[in-house]
Amino acid sequence: MKKLISIILLLMSSPLLADIIFKDPIIKNNFGKKITAGFATISSDEDLEIVSISSKISKRIEVHTMLMEGDVMKMRKIDSPVIIKNKPFVLKKSGDHLMIYELTENLDDLKNVAFTFTFKNKSGEIINKDIDFLVQ
Repeated sequence: MKKLISIILLLMSSPLLADIIFKDPIIKNNFGKKITAGFATISSDEDLEIVSISSKISKRIEVHTMLMEGDVMKMRKIDSPVIIKNKPFVLKKSGDHLMIYELTENLDDLKNVAFTFTFKNKSGEIINKDIDFLVQ
């Protein structure tokens, strides 16, 4: 009985990982080009920083934003993108989005592409989340 209580107390005291939800993850078909974009809505029940994003189909993936400079819309990398607790982080066309560079595969024949998102919470814990993006 003591062992069971000890195990329950240990489990209750262990930090639970964030609940991270991806809605409508989409990657644009590259049609033979070496670059494309990805979109999704990401939500979490705690504040998280996106540390990195990886996929076997790309050598470099970044989160970008669109900014107006004078009369010109320009893309800029977001160095440390943050998911705010219970506030959707929207990656969409003409807004924040994924830029997927140096593609190693043509997406024409793929239905889904696997990505690994690495997050860090405020306690410094690393959380990896694998998610499939639909090719469109």
